[in-house]
Amino acid sequence: MKKAMADVESPTPSGQVRVQAVERAMALLEALAGQTQMSLGDLAKAAGVHKSTAYRILHTLMELRYVEQDKNSGHYRAGLRLVEVGGMTMRSWPLHRAAERVMDNVAETLGEAVNLAVEDELRVVYVATVDAHNLLRMQLNVGRRAPLHCTAVGKALLAFSKEMANRLKGSARPLEALTLRTITDWQALEEELARIHQRGFAIDDEEQERGACCVAAPIIDSHGRVAASLGISAPSARLTPQRAEELGPALVQAANAVSLRLG
Repeated sequence: MKKAMADVESPTPSGQVRVQAVERAMALLEALAGQTQMSLGDLAKAAGVHKSTAYRILHTLMELRYVEQDKNSGHYRAGLRLVEVGGMTMRSWPLHRAAERVMDNVAETLGEAVNLAVEDELRVVYVATVDAHNLLRMQLNVGRRAPLHCTAVGKALLAFSKEMANRLKGSARPLEALTLRTITDWQALEEELARIHQRGFAIDDEEQERGACCVAAPIIDSHGRVAASLGISAPSARLTPQRAEELGPALVQAANAVSLRLG
């Protein structure tokens, strides 16, 4: 009996089997994840899937409550079950469990937004945030990706992982200038990483976004490897470079507390 086209299995270079239907379903979910809602045509195009295939997969996902459809427009959006599963996954993740209470304490003590970030494919990914107590605050969405070289959380990772820094340098990926203060020269970045390693924390003074300042320190796992970084973000009018320097040791202490919980 022949398999349906959507269920075709194909070997990867490593010899592992990949199921095409699963790949397509995940591509559709990932396309939906960053949007309020999308039409069938836009979704199919974004996921690289034929419209008829996308339709069948989406309606299967609707039955499972991972996708919802607007009754008026017919557009699709992420379903409640997807949010539930994401939340359960995050809470079960050892890094999140180790950092959660520490992040709450930092937010309460310093009154600023607290961020937990990891590296993925030479980008920094924000995997958890705790909101600031100030009315004027920085908003960082979980799942957002940003460059390594111009974020405090990214530079903290690079400064304490030579392997990661070498991978970024060897990738020939340009150090993109996001503001006038972004470091775009490799020698200058390496000098900055050396300073960060020496003092234990990184500062992003409007390097990624004008009007924003961040401070971060690395989290080390039980094997001595950089697992993540912990940082705070605030408007630069409040978190000045001088205050960032003053708060740096507190971030190092908080990151070390998470490291101990991981170990």
